[in-house]
Amino acid sequence: MPDIDRTADIKVIAGQGAVNAEIPLTGHASEHWLQIFHSLVSKRKQDLRAEAEDREDRTWVIVMLPGTLPGHHPESALDAARELIGEATGMDDQFQSGAAQTEAAIRDWWARQ
Repeated sequence: MPDIDRTADIKVIAGQGAVNAEIPLTGHASEHWLQIFHSLVSKRKQDLRAEAEDREDRTWVIVMLPGTLPGHHPESALDAARELIGEATGMDDQFQSGAAQTEAAIRDWWARQ
């Protein structure tokens, strides 16, 4: 499951009054993980502008930050994104575990037929 890839470098892209921090994840996230992350972000849209994007090389979490606010510290938004990455991963793990248990029960039933 996706986690921050600490062996890769973060991308920082500045332009037109905003700065995007692109956080690399390990490998590719599932479509389900991407949906969970999007849902979690939408619940926090007032204090966090972020999205997850699956690209050719890996999944990236993009955190959009204001570039022109004096005294603004991006650490809180980046910490919030990190927490959501972990939360989405935990929720996806739980879903995958439940799906695997259901699949095993179906196969057991089928074997008894």
